[in-house]
Amino acid sequence: MPNVSLPMRTFAACALLASGALLSAGEAPPAAGGSAAGAAASELMKATPRRIPWDSAFQQKSPNFTVITNTSEELAKDVSMSLEQQFADFLKRFNIRKPPKAPLPVKIFAEKAEFQKYGKKSSEHAAGYFDPNLPEVVLYWSDDPEDVLSTLYHEVTHYFLSLYAPRADIPTWMDEGMAVYFETAKFAKGRLETGQIPYGHLMRLQRALKDGKNHSLRQLLRMRGYGEDGYNLLAYAEGWSLVYFFVKANNGANTPGFLKYMNEVKLGRTQEVAFERAFRGTPEQLEPIWKKWVLELKMDGPEGFYQQALEDWYADRNDEALAACDEALKLDPKLAKALHLRGKVLFWLRRHADARKALEGAIAADGSDPRAWYYLARTYEALHLAGEEGDLETLQERAYLKAIELKPDYADALGLLAWFYATARSPKLRKIKEAVQIAERAAELDPTAEVLDTLAECYHQDAQKQKAVAAIQKAIALKPKDMDYFKAQLAKFQAGPGQ
Repeated sequence: MPNVSLPMRTFAACALLASGALLSAGEAPPAAGGSAAGAAASELMKATPRRIPWDSAFQQKSPNFTVITNTSEELAKDVSMSLEQQFADFLKRFNIRKPPKAPLPVKIFAEKAEFQKYGKKSSEHAAGYFDPNLPEVVLYWSDDPEDVLSTLYHEVTHYFLSLYAPRADIPTWMDEGMAVYFETAKFAKGRLETGQIPYGHLMRLQRALKDGKNHSLRQLLRMRGYGEDGYNLLAYAEGWSLVYFFVKANNGANTPGFLKYMNEVKLGRTQEVAFERAFRGTPEQLEPIWKKWVLELKMDGPEGFYQQALEDWYADRNDEALAACDEALKLDPKLAKALHLRGKVLFWLRRHADARKALEGAIAADGSDPRAWYYLARTYEALHLAGEEGDLETLQERAYLKAIELKPDYADALGLLAWFYATARSPKLRKIKEAVQIAERAAELDPTAEVLDTLAECYHQDAQKQKAVAAIQKAIALKPKDMDYFKAQLAKFQAGPGQ
């Protein structure tokens, strides 16, 4: 059974957010027209890092941070430089009387498995976290460099706030709202710019406001901690919107009140008392003004439509996701990630000819995303099985190899390439020894039932009966849903080697 694990289609809450410093002099104005906002474009992390052993990890020390990573030395240097810019900006804006006792360790693991093993207390879906007790920031490299940066900036913001008010009970909405505010920071031309709109959060909040499903401001002030369920994700959007409202509305007229609120919190006031002292009014008085302003924010530009498409995709609104991708592509026909997402949606809708066109277009616009190559390989396979003419198997092999070249530890691509080599009908593409080696690596990275089944099939085709049986028994021990299939595989492997 090939490894066909579905893509994650739920947002992961706090760890998937990110951030930087507040009210930066380098802030970008709200995005309008065709400008990019949302996921942060950056000059950092241009190439996919390669993994080295953690014991040999690169270290880049600066006055306030020690970046440790087993990805690349260049990444360590770039991250260190951008974090120092964040910290300098924060020092300008806020009164931190006691400087940090030592540089903050920032650990970036090359693989998710390494991160999860190190940060055992973190959520299964977490992309990173800030541990205030050590303290340290920990995260891992993902397929999307923008996600890595956003996680980094988000978690470091929590650290900055802990320095600003070390003994205060920082309200959750402010702690997370400020972090989300900076998750769109981008590093370009040696300068960190913040203040762009995270369109996914904006869309979620605008829908909730229109449907009357938002938290009241008083509820938000009282909220303690955010869970990982979909409803509390709304609180992240609300927290961001309050920070954005205080900074941007009426040309920053509310900013002095916000800064006073933060100082009141620092002095130990309760959240509601701090709010009323700072803004000279109640949450109920401010709420309609805030709602009206948020609803008037525009989802403009290709990036906004892309973020809308992404939100729809995660929520299984496939037709809406395609429509939003189309709107983004009208404004920027070569927006690779919109083409990629469009192709992925079409693939799962089994519109494979259309998916091929979109994915090939995404790669023509930007061939550096391993996920686009992965989905293109799967699309070639589907077209081949449907009887499409052309040497689609060769194209499928090349696409998988390219995905793995770009991301050597891409477990899904490794698993499917191994299955392809083990089961291909063409003698020139049937490569059993290679299949075994690739499947072993995939199982090392991601030992799911599906990957173990792939490994077992490869052993079976290589006449390694005992290993095939052992691998499929490990898969069965994980209690996969399609137990009848796995039991049939076990019976096949116990009968003897394949042909």
